[in-house]
Amino acid sequence: MTTTALAPPPAPLPEAASYRLTAPNLASTVGLARHWVVDLLQISGRGRLVDRAALCTSEVVTNAHLHTTSSVITVDVSLSRGGVTVCVRDGAPSPGPRPCPAWSDGRVLRTTGRGLGIVSALADRWATVSGETSKTVWFSLLADGRAAP
Repeated sequence: MTTTALAPPPAPLPEAASYRLTAPNLASTVGLARHWVVDLLQISGRGRLVDRAALCTSEVVTNAHLHTTSSVITVDVSLSRGGVTVCVRDGAPSPGPRPCPAWSDGRVLRTTGRGLGIVSALADRWATVSGETSKTVWFSLLADGRAAP
């Protein structure tokens, strides 16, 4: 038996904490960011949020990868008693992404353009913020699953 098998399990994450991942703008960053967010949520006891957070993170990081020339993508995760907020920032200022128009306009068979529609449907809150040097798309998931007023 190795000594690592006898090591205690890692301590749970604090109830409220913030974490940052900065990665190169590569296709592999999408999966890396998704797994990182899922791990943070599972370790912190927020397993109910994992499925929605994984999908929303994938969609927003994919948009940053596909639609910007930014060299890096930064993902910030803020855990709180009330839930989680994930912010994805790239170095490409713009007015920000917009959700796809109604899917009944003949685009229903397209394989792209649904990401922010999915985020809008799954997140309790979300928005974009554009500055002079960067753009951030963020979403929040509430622990009780209800959108705030």
